[in-house]
Amino acid sequence: MKFSLYKHSLILGDNRIVTKQFIVLKHTDGSLQFTNFHRYVKTSSKIKSISDDGNKRFSYVTKFLNYVFGEIKITNLDYLTLDMVREFLMHYGLGTLPGDTKHRKKSTVEICVNTVLDFLTLYLNERKGKAMLTSKELYTTTSFTNKRGRLIKRKEPSFEVFYDDSNTEQVIFRDMPNAAFEMLFAHIAKNHKDILMVVALGAFVGLRPSEACNVRREDSPLGPGIIFHQSYGETFKVEIDLRKEIPLRSDLKPTGRIKKERMQAVPYIFLEVFVDTYNDYMAYLEGQKYEKDYGPLNLNKQGKALTYDVYYQRFRKIIREEMIPIFLNSDDEEVVFFGHLLQEHNISPHIFRHWYTTQLVLSGVNEISELMSARGDKSPESAWVYLQNKGEIAKQYAQVNSGVFDYLSWRANDLFRGGE
Repeated sequence: MKFSLYKHSLILGDNRIVTKQFIVLKHTDGSLQFTNFHRYVKTSSKIKSISDDGNKRFSYVTKFLNYVFGEIKITNLDYLTLDMVREFLMHYGLGTLPGDTKHRKKSTVEICVNTVLDFLTLYLNERKGKAMLTSKELYTTTSFTNKRGRLIKRKEPSFEVFYDDSNTEQVIFRDMPNAAFEMLFAHIAKNHKDILMVVALGAFVGLRPSEACNVRREDSPLGPGIIFHQSYGETFKVEIDLRKEIPLRSDLKPTGRIKKERMQAVPYIFLEVFVDTYNDYMAYLEGQKYEKDYGPLNLNKQGKALTYDVYYQRFRKIIREEMIPIFLNSDDEEVVFFGHLLQEHNISPHIFRHWYTTQLVLSGVNEISELMSARGDKSPESAWVYLQNKGEIAKQYAQVNSGVFDYLSWRANDLFRGGE
């Protein structure tokens, strides 16, 4: 048996999907046994949207439960000791849990620590006199004033939490060379047009893969998902409506999550190639059946909205079976090297968002607020890493700022206009 997450979705009257998470025991035969551990997963001290499902907090708790029940072999959480908690957080921080393949940033480790401490506080306070451990043994509470003058309380573990982020910064430089991107994009445009637009939303708008699966058609009865602003027949601005996560399938199956609800504009440097891609994709969809009551932009073979899980698996298969051989046979040494890397390391559709961000930084975006806005970030941490390492990124790409975008415009002409 193993602890796992179970998500249940329902639709509110305003067409909003509400997803709630539960922690279940998954048996080897696939059957599920519900637990009450979800009651102790602290959502937040702040007021959240009703659609908030706890996000990664449940993942941290599930990982913790699998460790103490599966590795340490306790049979009841009441038997938990301080050493067991310390041992889990030590392994989590150092990236040495069973199945770990990467180091973690300090900020990620801190979030996990706080989540587990919050979970145990709620559980142990309810189990006073029955549990061996008490919440007072876990941490002390300190207070400090933040930059806005607000008093903040913070849990300080009663033991030291180690972390090893020595290799985390290099993850950002696991870049897809521009030549490799152009080859991949051209291959998808020619051979896998059904996922062309979801790729374009990641590469040219910076949407997270799950967000790209939430985009509606321009003529969706639920409201336009893409809004084109035109003057004298020329498009001067394109916006993607991510202000509300709503069901896009008749079976109510979630397509993916919107991490930050917003209107996301296509950066001007990508405007031409995005519009060309959109026009080519819509021409491909002409006459195809789809669920018109919902108007999803990205479709599966049945005409329903494409889900992130299906997109992820399709992308991985295309990379593994089609693109790696193409990269390895390239005349470009950098592309060949990238092909070899892909034989050793997996990539996900998220790499398009990473490529998008590096192009913005190389094109001259140097304000953290501007980059956050272009990425749809909630916090500045991710954007700051790119700006902080701008020199290294530029050195690796070895190109003159926006030259790549001129080429992409040419490539758009080549792909979508028959090379005219």
